[in-house]
Amino acid sequence: MANSYGFDFLRNEHNLAPSSSATADSSAISSSSVATAYQRPNSANNAPAVIPDASHKSDLEKQADVLLFLRHHRSSGCLPPPVIYKSLGIDLSDGGTDAAVVTMLLNNPKVNVEEVPDPENPSLNMNLFGYRAKFSTVRDKATLLAQINRCKNGVKWNDLMDAYEGVEKDLQKLLTGGEILGVTNPEEKDKILFPRGESFLVELDGCVTLELPKLPPPSIAPSAGILQARKLHSRIVKTDVDPRLQIRRGEAIRVGGEWFRVSSAVREDLPLDKQPPRAQAPPSVVSMKELSKKNEVDGYVRRFDSRTIPLDGTLSENGGIGALAKAK
Repeated sequence: MANSYGFDFLRNEHNLAPSSSATADSSAISSSSVATAYQRPNSANNAPAVIPDASHKSDLEKQADVLLFLRHHRSSGCLPPPVIYKSLGIDLSDGGTDAAVVTMLLNNPKVNVEEVPDPENPSLNMNLFGYRAKFSTVRDKATLLAQINRCKNGVKWNDLMDAYEGVEKDLQKLLTGGEILGVTNPEEKDKILFPRGESFLVELDGCVTLELPKLPPPSIAPSAGILQARKLHSRIVKTDVDPRLQIRRGEAIRVGGEWFRVSSAVREDLPLDKQPPRAQAPPSVVSMKELSKKNEVDGYVRRFDSRTIPLDGTLSENGGIGALAKAK
């Protein structure tokens, strides 16, 4: 849904109510233009039912609120002052009540400011505000990997965390599959990420199988219970050769074309990257030694023995499970 500025937003409460003239001409508005229905935040026609009261906050607090809002909506690009005012109660319009906050944002390296003609008075300019990530060209998993590959001397994990929504999950996938290298920096409590370069894969001995509940005939839709049971069982891979001679807990393993780590979880309620430090997988795909003996005392969540390989995730029905079924 586009508002009267031609901008698209994730949530409808961030859309301004268009005037009748703007609605009639909406088909003529391009996605990069600013429409003609601009109204000041204090306009009676544009006032939302409830606007947060930010009058009790300091200018620093207001700046922090704006930064957080822009970061959460960075995929929307630069936002006009009325949208920010409607959500935060902070007036960033020209001559508005929060002129000091505007000055702070103009000098903030995390804020991208664009000047565009004021739709109400084209002879004047208005500021649009957007979030500026440290690596502004990183927008998805492909550009994320490309950026890390360009950083031959490494890049900090935290420097990439504000790139886009879901970047942490993509970083974890790249580490799990060994597409990048990670080295823990205990002094800064951060990871340094490096390009992997050309990968070298080693095939493990033995044949693997899954013991899954059977699906009903194609004419019958499987129940949610069966699908959930198949997911849980897909975390346990059976093998006919002892895998412990070739791979350790926490190391990377590819099953059915999907990358996982051999589970080292000691707590069922936490993912592998949130486990206690002694039970977390190494940042690289392999390790030089076994994990802490204390994990064995506490007890691992999933068994790892001569016939069983526990995974830190579930195989997908159309991915790994399907690939293993075809390989029989």
